[in-house]
Amino acid sequence: MIDELLKLLALIITPDWGALIVLLPLFIAPLVLLWFFATGGGWSLVALTKRRAQLTYADATPTPPQRDAEGRPLYPAGRPYDARAAALYPVGATRSITGEPLLLACPGCSAVRLAEMTSCSACGMEIRVRPRVQIERPAGPPPGGAARA
Repeated sequence: MIDELLKLLALIITPDWGALIVLLPLFIAPLVLLWFFATGGGWSLVALTKRRAQLTYADATPTPPQRDAEGRPLYPAGRPYDARAAALYPVGATRSITGEPLLLACPGCSAVRLAEMTSCSACGMEIRVRPRVQIERPAGPPPGGAARA
């Protein structure tokens, strides 16, 4: 019995280092996998719970055009306008607030056409303008103060 105990103690005190080095990847691999899962889970949690920006789109209200010396409105080429209300609309608009079709002066030949048409009937210039997204910043912090942040 004592001989067996001494043999067991000899194995613990003076191990076979070659065999332990071969087993080393079996001890390190679970630690590395655990680290990858923990960091991946942490970043996934951050991505899911992160506060996103609250965007409010700018109001696309018409603006008054510039006027010449005689007081007539000047409508720039390539920008939709309503001649009855003397109002300029944002790029990409095709209808006025009342639902009437807007006019547009061709940038190439200055021929006036409907803003809904994609090409000029006089010179054939193709105008496909996408409306720009205008984003307004909030005037102040969100309601609720620091308790909400």
